[in-house]
Amino acid sequence: MKHLSKHTVVSTLLVIAIVATSFVNRQNDKKNETVAVKTTTVIKQAKVEVKSKSVFEVADSLCQEAGVPFLLVKEIGQNESGWRYVTNTNGGTDHGDLQVIDATYWYWYNKLELEGGKTRRNYLKVAIYYLKNLHNRYGSWEKARFAYGRGHWRSPDTWTALETKFMGKIDFTKYDN
Repeated sequence: MKHLSKHTVVSTLLVIAIVATSFVNRQNDKKNETVAVKTTTVIKQAKVEVKSKSVFEVADSLCQEAGVPFLLVKEIGQNESGWRYVTNTNGGTDHGDLQVIDATYWYWYNKLELEGGKTRRNYLKVAIYYLKNLHNRYGSWEKARFAYGRGHWRSPDTWTALETKFMGKIDFTKYDN
C-alpha cells in the first residue's frame, strides 16, 4: 500500500463503500418486496375468506324470500327442536331444525327444485315454503302452524293437551291481524 497514492486509496475505499451500499440497498429492496408479497397474499386471502351464516341468518333470508314472518319461524324452531338440527330418535321421520317429515320434505324438495339432498338449508327452505303454503290454504298463521304440526287444521275444541300446549307457546296476535 505504500506504492499507492492517497488519492488511489480514497478512490478505492469510495468504490468499496458504493458497492457495499448498493449491495445493502438491494438486500433491503428484496426484503421489502418479500414483505410486500406476503402482505398482498394476506390481503388477498382475507378477501377470499367467507364466513358462514348462522342458521338464523339463513332462516331470515328464506323467510323474506317466501314472505313468512321470521319471528314466527324462530318460535316454531324453538318449539320443535330448540334450534338444534336433529334427527328423530323415536323412530319418526322428522328431521331438521323445524322437524319436517320425509314425505313432506321430498315433495317440497322436488317442487322447489332443490339440489344437494338433506342439508340444513334445504330443510329450512322446505319448512318455510310449506308453512307459507299452509298459510295460503288456511288464511292465518295460527291455522298454518297447527296444520304444520298436525297435517291439517282442526278447531281448538278438538285439540289434545299436547296440541294446546305447543300452540299456546306462540302469541298469534303478532302475526294474524
